[in-house]
Amino acid sequence: MKLKPFEIVIIIVFTLLFAYDYFPRTSLTGTIPQGILIPIILGLLLFSLLYKKTKNINSKEILKWQIALTVYILFLMSLFTILGGESSTGLSFDNELVWIVILFSLFQIYNQWKKVKKSET
Repeated sequence: MKLKPFEIVIIIVFTLLFAYDYFPRTSLTGTIPQGILIPIILGLLLFSLLYKKTKNINSKEILKWQIALTVYILFLMSLFTILGGESSTGLSFDNELVWIVILFSLFQIYNQWKKVKKSET
């Protein structure tokens, strides 16, 4: 999967936002108010998924992007937790809402996978 410049920007912004959320006492402190951190993350996620769906991109590319982004977010949450960070906004594996979003994402991936399989046959 070759990343386009827009996708690279999405990944960099996700990484910075999660780093800021898990380690708020870094040099980024004060740059982004904590009250808008979660809406930025969720809005960016929704925008990136909707952007893919509205462009003329085949279902297989959408599926790859959904899987990659979901795995990357889970990787960031795991890595920052292992490094000793703690989410200041509650985005952690202890939060039930996070698990609901993960399950919803897996459901979306499954539906997209069915669409890809159907189009291949």
